[in-house]
Amino acid sequence: MYRQHFNLYVFFIYNYLLFILLGLCLQSCNNYAESPYPTIEFQQEASMPDNGRSSAVGFAILDKGYVALGKRTSNSNYLNDCWEFSPDSNKWTKKSDFPGVARVKAVAAVVNGKAYVGLGFAEVAVYQNTGYLNDFWMFDPVTNSWTRKKDYPSKSTDACVSFVYKNNIYVGSGYDGHDAKADFWKYDPESDSWTQLADFKGESRFGSVVCTNGKKVFFGGGFRSSCENDWWEFFPESDSWSQVKGMSDNGRVNGVALSVNDRFFVATGRFFAGNLTGGQVKSDILEYDAIRNVWYKRGNIPNGNRENAISFIINGTAYIGFGENDQTVLNDLWSFKP
Repeated sequence: MYRQHFNLYVFFIYNYLLFILLGLCLQSCNNYAESPYPTIEFQQEASMPDNGRSSAVGFAILDKGYVALGKRTSNSNYLNDCWEFSPDSNKWTKKSDFPGVARVKAVAAVVNGKAYVGLGFAEVAVYQNTGYLNDFWMFDPVTNSWTRKKDYPSKSTDACVSFVYKNNIYVGSGYDGHDAKADFWKYDPESDSWTQLADFKGESRFGSVVCTNGKKVFFGGGFRSSCENDWWEFFPESDSWSQVKGMSDNGRVNGVALSVNDRFFVATGRFFAGNLTGGQVKSDILEYDAIRNVWYKRGNIPNGNRENAISFIINGTAYIGFGENDQTVLNDLWSFKP
């Protein structure tokens, strides 16, 4: 009997220690790696003349940045204007209005000096199909004009991601009013045509982030029934996906991602776990090291937490700004060099 009790005791102690070691392993697996870089220092740039916005699109063409669409208040007042930012003068100039319906959570991508903007959600009653927009437009900064292009073929047009690879535009992973989707499409500006690709291999989602340096493409985060923190590499040549190390937190939705000088960053957004909690709006900026397959925490964007911000890159300088927190829409723009 004593021997049985002793063996049972050893069994429980062994499993308890195994449980503790497993927990420590999982905890260490989610920790940030020690960064070889100093904390990012941000510089404040000029605010927009029209009191800022949230859920807009941001893009850069040559040495100018652009911000268009979005909303001026937390729940309404959708916009269809477009503004140009000059880093040299630190000033904003109003450009020709976007011709389509005012909207939020659209996509934007730049190919050969022209921006392609579209999709998103219009200001209608929640879940009405007419709110999910699939029109697609080209903006020429030289002529300050917009030209309508072929409509996006999918119905999942709210809170998609977009990126450019070898002069083609990739769009996918949005919301269609009923469910998150995993479909991806490729747009060829020369032929003005869309081609459907293989679906994303992970959980379908919306409000994700994507970034590319023109050679590597990384995608992740977003929301389905809760926030996702996984991180994937996409290979356009083979139309395939490979999962890499996830973000070292509980995930985020409505963040931004960008690549500067062949380095990859994710910032801002909201951790949201469902209708029972409003979650937490974030101000952090993370860096993914694609060589080591680890994440660094690089600092925090000034002026508090935010989601639905914009970002763009001009001559090796990154710009992040605007968006909203739990109280108001923000009107600030910050720049940094990694």
